[in-house]
Amino acid sequence: MHFEISHELDAPLEAIEAAVLSPELGERLGQKLRSIESVETVEHVVKDGELRRVLRFQASAPLSIFKGQPLAREAMAWHEHVTYRVGDHASTWKVKTTREQWDRYFASEGTYRLERTADGRTRRVVVGDLSIRVRLVGPVAERLALAEVKKTYDAEAVVLGELALR
Repeated sequence: MHFEISHELDAPLEAIEAAVLSPELGERLGQKLRSIESVETVEHVVKDGELRRVLRFQASAPLSIFKGQPLAREAMAWHEHVTYRVGDHASTWKVKTTREQWDRYFASEGTYRLERTADGRTRRVVVGDLSIRVRLVGPVAERLALAEVKKTYDAEAVVLGELALR
């Protein structure tokens, strides 16, 4: 499933970019998301104009489609790997499951870019693909997962705005 999510942020690109680079982003994001129990920064390295960040997300409960199923807590956790290039104001990202053998069922990756708008604000555009390869429930699970992805990026937009105004 292909998706694009865009937000207009009320701060200049440089301030939003500083927020993107902030080591506080993961923790602050975790505080905004109801369906996420925690967001832990596993890696945060800024070197030579590039940020390498890995955030570990732990969902607080299984998606409604899986309620009543013996779904391991570990199955509701994932890592988001981001490489952000300051010179391009853009990044690539990839979501990985917590167990390599589960990667055959789930894949998500894409790009993230910041653009200066004519009025001095910043547009953030996230483009990606999400695939859940599970017979019968895969398409429904994809739609539910995409709704959660949208909520996550909505919350991140709020956090970026808060960090940019500090």
